[in-house]
Amino acid sequence: MKCDTLEKGPKRKYTRKSKADEKAKEMIDQMINEQTNEQTNEPTNRQVIEEKYDERIHELRNQHGGTDKEQDERIYLIYRLEKNREDNIFEEVMQPLEELYMQEKDSKTIIERVKDAMINTVNYTKIGQQEGKKQQITGKLIDLSLMDEDNLCVVDIDIHKDKSIEKIDKIRQNLIDSLPPNVGLVKTAHGGLHIYCNRNFYLLPSNRNEKVAVTDSFDIDVFAQMTKYKIENGQET
Repeated sequence: MKCDTLEKGPKRKYTRKSKADEKAKEMIDQMINEQTNEQTNEPTNRQVIEEKYDERIHELRNQHGGTDKEQDERIYLIYRLEKNREDNIFEEVMQPLEELYMQEKDSKTIIERVKDAMINTVNYTKIGQQEGKKQQITGKLIDLSLMDEDNLCVVDIDIHKDKSIEKIDKIRQNLIDSLPPNVGLVKTAHGGLHIYCNRNFYLLPSNRNEKVAVTDSFDIDVFAQMTKYKIENGQET
């Protein structure tokens, strides 16, 4: 019978934990648990909004007095708030995200915002190039209805052409001096001014709004994307 002799290795060292180490570990565990509980107990943004929303309804219910009309209006308001509770709360929860989204879009340059809405124009006109036709491309224009966003608008200042060049230049400069610094400005071929700015959800009647204001020196048109479609003779195209 063959036997192998195994050599004894070094004895395994055993380090005994001191009471101080155990106490320190307990304190660390306690701190972690307290922080976790604080985070768990902290109300979410939705919970805060829900509490304020329900508090408003509660306050309306506790209001008394007033004319019959005022009481009816209060009852109807409570009804609307309760009926649309989930939708209203959701909109309020999402509002900060929507604002961040708009800020991100608005932080882009005008060229970045309109790059996919540029179309070729032909024969020194404002007419866009038509498919299948051989026409001389002489320029470009922005078709706001092609944009992915609808916040950008163009304010067209059309200075009356019966003015002298010096007078037109003075009118245009006075307009520029009165504008905030965060708008885009383009001098038009006839000495007028295109102002690129955000409409900030201001509702306009249509994409093309002509002569929204008329003065002795200039007329104002406003162009924006109120619909993805172009309207001609009351029909969408």
